[in-house]
Amino acid sequence: MSDTDATSAEQEREEAFQWAMLILADHHAVPDPTALDKLGEHQAAFSAWVNGKPSREAHYLDIVRKTLGGSNDALRAGMRSSGHRPLKKGSLFHSPIALAAAFGCVLAAAAGIWWRSQGVPPSLIAQSEARTPVETRVGEVRTERLADGSSVILDTDTLLLVSMTSQQRRVEIKRGRARFTVVQDDPRPFVVTGAGTNVATYGGSFDMAVRSGARISPIKGSLVIGFTRVARAGQPKNLELRAGQLLIVEAGQEADISVIPAPRSEQQWVGGVKSFDNVPINEVIAEANSYSETKIELATPALGNREIFADIDIRDIERVAQALSAFLDLTIDRSQPNKLILTEKK
Repeated sequence: MSDTDATSAEQEREEAFQWAMLILADHHAVPDPTALDKLGEHQAAFSAWVNGKPSREAHYLDIVRKTLGGSNDALRAGMRSSGHRPLKKGSLFHSPIALAAAFGCVLAAAAGIWWRSQGVPPSLIAQSEARTPVETRVGEVRTERLADGSSVILDTDTLLLVSMTSQQRRVEIKRGRARFTVVQDDPRPFVVTGAGTNVATYGGSFDMAVRSGARISPIKGSLVIGFTRVARAGQPKNLELRAGQLLIVEAGQEADISVIPAPRSEQQWVGGVKSFDNVPINEVIAEANSYSETKIELATPALGNREIFADIDIRDIERVAQALSAFLDLTIDRSQPNKLILTEKK
C-alpha cells in the first residue's frame, strides 16, 4: 500500500468513527445504529457519504459493533468490581441521568477502542469525540449540573452533546432549547454550537434554541457569535450579542441573520407562563404542542394568523386550548385521540 493509500484509508476510518459517535449519541432518534436505512435525520448525509466509497459502510459498522461490545464489557466489569448485582431486564434506562451516563460510557469506550487501534496516546481521549448526551422527553424541563460547575436548563424534547476538556468546554445542541449559566473560567471558553452557529463566552448566562434555525438571547454578559453556514451578501461572519438582544438565524442553505430587541416572552419559557404581546396564534400553538403528546389544531387554519395578547401557561395544553378557544370564540372538539381541535360553535 502506498503512502497515499494509507493516508486515504486512515482518513476514511476517522470519518467512520466520527459518524459512529454522532449516531450512537443520538439514541433517541436512532435506536439501532446498525440499521443503515433507519438513521433518522442523519440518513441523507450518511447515505451520501457511504455512496462516495462503499468500503465506508464496513468501517462504520465495525466501529459501531466494537463500541457496543466494548461498552457492554465495561459496564459488566464495572458492576462486578463495585459489587453491584446486574440490573433487571429493562431497568437500565428508566432514568434520563442513567441513560446519559450509560451512553457516556459507550462513547468513552469507543474512544478507547479507536485510539488503541491507531496507536494514539490515551491522554488524547478527553480531547476527542467522547461527548456525553443529555436529553429530555416531550413535556420534560430539567436542570443539569455540568462538570465545570456551570448549569443548564433543558427545555422539552432537547438533546445536548457535552464535552469538557482541559482546553475547552463545548456543547452541541442537536435539537431543542436550553438556558446556560456559565461559570467564569478565563482559560477555557464555553462554546455552544447548533444550526450552523457557534456561540462563545467565558461566563454569564444565555438561552439558545435550535429548531428551524436558531434563536440566541443573552441574559447576563455578552456573546461572540460565529456562523459556519454561508451568509447572504452583506451579512457578518461573526458579531457580538448583548443582553436584551435576540439573534434569529433562519433555516435554509444560506443563513438569513437578524438581531432585534428581545420580546419579554423570549426568556419566560423556564417558568412556563409566557406573556404574548400581539403574537400570531400559530406560534402559540406550535410552542404549546412541543410540550405535549396531545396537539392543538385549528379547524380553520387561517385563524392562526390572528394575533393574541395574553399571559398563558404554555406547558399546560388544556389551558392553552381553553384560552385560545375563548379568544377566538370557538369550541374544543375532543372526539379524536390526542387532539384538541378548535372549531366553530354549533
